[in-house]
Amino acid sequence: MARQTLTLSRVSFTYPQAARAVLTDLSAAFAQGWTAIVGDNGCGKTTLARIACGLETPDKGSISARLSFAYCEQDPRIEPSLLYDFACDFSPEATRLRTALEIPDDALWRFGSLSGGEPKKIQIAAALWSSPSLLVLDEPTNHVDATCRERILEALQAFSGIGIVISHDRRLIGSLPNRCLCFENRHFVMRPGTYDNASEQRKRELLCSQRANEKARKTVAALQREHIRRAEEASRTAKHRSGRTLDKHDSDGREKRRLAVYADQDGKAGALANAMSGRLERARADLSRTRTEKRYEGDIAFDMQPHPRKTLLRVEEASITCGPQAKLHVPRFHVDNTDHVGISGKNGSGKTTLMKYLISRIDSDIPALFVPQEYTPDKAHRLVRRVRKESSEIKGRILSIVARLNSNPDRILEGEQTSPGELRKLAIACGIVDGVALIAADEPTNHLDIHSIGALERALAQYPGAVVAVSHDERFLETVCTRRIHIEREGDESRCHISWNIAWATDSTPRPGPGVSPCAYPGVALGSRRVRHPRQRLLICRFLANPQTPCFHGAPSPRRRKMHETAPRHSQNSRNISNTLQD
Repeated sequence: MARQTLTLSRVSFTYPQAARAVLTDLSAAFAQGWTAIVGDNGCGKTTLARIACGLETPDKGSISARLSFAYCEQDPRIEPSLLYDFACDFSPEATRLRTALEIPDDALWRFGSLSGGEPKKIQIAAALWSSPSLLVLDEPTNHVDATCRERILEALQAFSGIGIVISHDRRLIGSLPNRCLCFENRHFVMRPGTYDNASEQRKRELLCSQRANEKARKTVAALQREHIRRAEEASRTAKHRSGRTLDKHDSDGREKRRLAVYADQDGKAGALANAMSGRLERARADLSRTRTEKRYEGDIAFDMQPHPRKTLLRVEEASITCGPQAKLHVPRFHVDNTDHVGISGKNGSGKTTLMKYLISRIDSDIPALFVPQEYTPDKAHRLVRRVRKESSEIKGRILSIVARLNSNPDRILEGEQTSPGELRKLAIACGIVDGVALIAADEPTNHLDIHSIGALERALAQYPGAVVAVSHDERFLETVCTRRIHIEREGDESRCHISWNIAWATDSTPRPGPGVSPCAYPGVALGSRRVRHPRQRLLICRFLANPQTPCFHGAPSPRRRKMHETAPRHSQNSRNISNTLQD
């Protein structure tokens, strides 16, 4: 079988009503094997993937012969077009895929009722089963736990056609692709190897670019000084040449001036000044070419204090229905006004169910924000419309926070095609400006690029109010959360285990071995924060002395004193915008 290549030549694309093009004069060739498309939110990754499949038509440019394709969108709720055929097929290949991705036969017939990670596996399995020449996956590991992520990676590695993957998953793009198409300095660059290889190459290029930039700056500064000196010299010479400075009785001076004009000696200063001007323009052009890309990120100033009510949410022991037969057993606990609570567990264990249950228990007089896993088109439109209708001052504050979450504020409200990652940033920015007492986010790192995840981690970790986050990203939970709820499922029953999310006090403290979950240690979950609270140190000491220490159900959250001392007063314009984003 001949090796196939998909070629895009000088492709440009602009969405209707958008002020600027998403893609401009893009050329790229996709050979057999996997190519990762990486870049900041909103740079055009999904648009490029849809053009490659023929789902969008470019304004300019050409695409090589169309190939049979399968396209898995970001949204796991979208049912595959071949789902029924795949469910009815019990051939060796279909059976192998269902086994490899651990998909029960009955799950194929209840696609609409499955949790986020389960339908994503079915989407990928159905796409692989169709044996396309071109397979495009947009964020394939969103919503899935660590075990499922490894299963997906193994299945994708066996694909032999042209594969394009858009992902922020460092594990996936660090091992799957043969090459990476990276968005840099407002254009795409193809780099060989995995994302780790591409990142190292990019770092070396940035270092060289920074050195060249510094050298160019010095050259421009030196030429500017020389240009000014020669321009002044040429001005003096021209003035002398005119004879206006000579006395009308100075016959010798006039004779010397005539000789200088005849020999064109005084014109050399002007010629040298013009030559210097050309050198200066070329040096400025070199400096412009060596400028590094602008990164939209930075710390956020929170204009609020924690809610005056100490306890925002109190939960009594309960059993929640998670499906036709499954039950989630919730112990008695509470969430204080500065608690940062992380919820973890495998797919189908009941994380989203618990999140919705907690939200339903929040009193209506407590301003809260809920960021769902996915935004419907209607909710996305209303969110963007809400920001557009705000006053210039409020809109400026919202877009300033969006910029610090690593997005271009000039682009985010253009047209109607705001990316899923940018929608999340916009919603969180609205909540911060409104001064909500609690931010509840279901898989907040989904759809975010790598730099944006780091910016969001810093923002939520420093948030003065309460945070409740569901995530499969262990690093995110360790950075942001002070308490953990880990859900473990056995059969049709799931149970919550509540613990502190505390950093080990010293480097000499014993740590769990490789591959051990932080929640494998009873009563204690690992984290990246330094231990400052005396009660936390006491609990660590008790745990290290007796590893069988039980979970600290209902333990109060430590006060973050430094944050309380430095945070300004609570915003007087706090509004409960949960209705705005959920209705």
